[in-house]
Amino acid sequence: MPRISLDGAPIEAQAQDTVAAALLRAGVTTFTRSIKYHRPRGPFCFAGSCGQCLMRIDGLPSLPACRVPVAEGMRCERQNGPLGVENDLFRAADFLFPEGLDHHHLLVRSRLLGRVALEIARRLAGLGELPDGVERPAHGELRRVKLAIVGAGPAGLAAARAGGAGALLIEREGRAGGSQLLFGAPVDTEVGRAEMLLDAECVGLYANDTDIPGNALLAVRHRDRLLAVVAEHVVVATGGVSQPLPFPGVDRPGVYAARGLLALGARVGLELAVVGEGEEAKRCAEALSRRGYEIAMIAGVPRRALGNPVKAVDTAGGTRIRCDAVAIAQPPAPLHELASSAGAQAHFDGAGFPVQTDAEGRTSVPWLFAAGTVAGKPAVPSGEAAGSAACR
Repeated sequence: MPRISLDGAPIEAQAQDTVAAALLRAGVTTFTRSIKYHRPRGPFCFAGSCGQCLMRIDGLPSLPACRVPVAEGMRCERQNGPLGVENDLFRAADFLFPEGLDHHHLLVRSRLLGRVALEIARRLAGLGELPDGVERPAHGELRRVKLAIVGAGPAGLAAARAGGAGALLIEREGRAGGSQLLFGAPVDTEVGRAEMLLDAECVGLYANDTDIPGNALLAVRHRDRLLAVVAEHVVVATGGVSQPLPFPGVDRPGVYAARGLLALGARVGLELAVVGEGEEAKRCAEALSRRGYEIAMIAGVPRRALGNPVKAVDTAGGTRIRCDAVAIAQPPAPLHELASSAGAQAHFDGAGFPVQTDAEGRTSVPWLFAAGTVAGKPAVPSGEAAGSAACR
C-alpha cells in the first residue's frame, strides 16, 4: 500500500485512493481553512467543483485533494493555516468581525492605519503559495476534429454515437457512464465510429482565433500531456454538480454531497444522516445503504448542524439526530461554466442555471451545442439531437 504524508505525518493509503479518500479513512476531516474567516473546511462534492479540499501536493498549491490519486511518498500540506489548520488562531477573525470583515472600510480614518490594516487583511486572505519550483513543460499535441463532445455521461455518449466518424468524446474520468454509474444503473457506453478519450479534462473552451481552420478551440489536459483540439462544432454534456442547502453548519467538515460519498473510495463512518426529499434523496439513500451505511432520513432544511466535524443535526421540527456524517441529497445543478465561458446563455430556473438551447441543442453560440443535465433536458434524446444537428 502506498504511504503519503500530511503536514509531515505518515498516512497509509490504498492503491486506488484519491488523497481525499486516504485522509478521510485516516480520520482527517479538516482539509483547509476558508479564505477570509479561516473557518474549518472539508471536502463536499468530491468532484473538484466546491474548492473545499484544496491542498498543496508535492509542492504544487491549491490542488483538489478529491481529484489527485495517491502515489508513494506523496507530500500533502494543508493551506491557509499558518499556525496549524486544526487550531488556526486566525479563526478569531470570525469573532472579531461578526458582521463581516470589510477591509475596504477598515480603519479608513487614518491613512497609515488603513494601509496597515489592508496589508494584514491581504495576508490573512488568499489561499496557497507559489510552487516550490518550475514544472517542466508538458508535451503538447494538436488535434483537428469535426465534432468535440465534452462529457461521457449518457448525453455525451448519445451525441458521440450520433456524431459518428470524426467525433471526439472527451471524458475526465477513467471510464464512461457519468453519474449513472454511482447508482449501478446500466449505461450504453458504445460510441460507434466516434473516438473516446478517457482521463482527459477540458480546461478551456474558446472561439478559435488561430490560423487553423475550425470554429472552436478546446484546451484539454490528458494525463501528462496537453492537447489543443480544434473543432467545427462542440457539444457540452458536462452534467451537473452537487449543491449544499442553506442552514447553519452546512459548510463544516463532516457535511458531504450524497453523490460525492457514492463516488468516494472510503466510508466516512457508519451512521449517516441523509438530508433531502423526493426521488434524488430516495436513490441516494438506497445506494448509500448498499455501501454499508445506516441511514437516517431528514426531510426539508435542517435547523442546524452541530460539531466539528459535524456529529448531529437539529431538524426543523426540533429533533436532534446524532450521526457520523451528513449527506446532502439534492438534484445536481447544471454544470454550465464551460459553456458559459464560451458565451452561451444560461438562465436561472429556480434550481440552477441550465444552458439555454433550442430543440436540437443549439445555444446562443453558433458552433456550440448542449445536452443533458447541463441544458436541463433528458440525457439520451437531447444528446442524440445535439450530436445529429452538430454534424449536419
